[in-house]
Amino acid sequence: MNSTIFKALGNETRLKIVETLMIKEHNVTDLTSISNKDQTTVSRHLSTLLNAGIIGQKRIGRNIFYRIINTKMKEWLESTIDIKGKDVEKNELRNKIQDFLNKQRVEEYE
Repeated sequence: MNSTIFKALGNETRLKIVETLMIKEHNVTDLTSISNKDQTTVSRHLSTLLNAGIIGQKRIGRNIFYRIINTKMKEWLESTIDIKGKDVEKNELRNKIQDFLNKQRVEEYE
């Protein structure tokens, strides 16, 4: 099992997706915008992360939202991928997500 998890985390795009999901759950559309990857690529990476047991999904209406599977996994990921040591990157990613969410809110009210 551990080799599957480490293989899943061995890709830079999947690692960025995991870091994004550690901040907040997202759907494919959000992750596509945040990662600047096409939907097919993001979906393929999400499938790998699901099969490794790192993330889970839930359906709300027509949308499927992805999240880190549980608190224990999130704690393990934080210690394993050393997100705390990447404060600058983490803040940049957090800001990018916040900008995206703000744009979404503005578009909803227009």
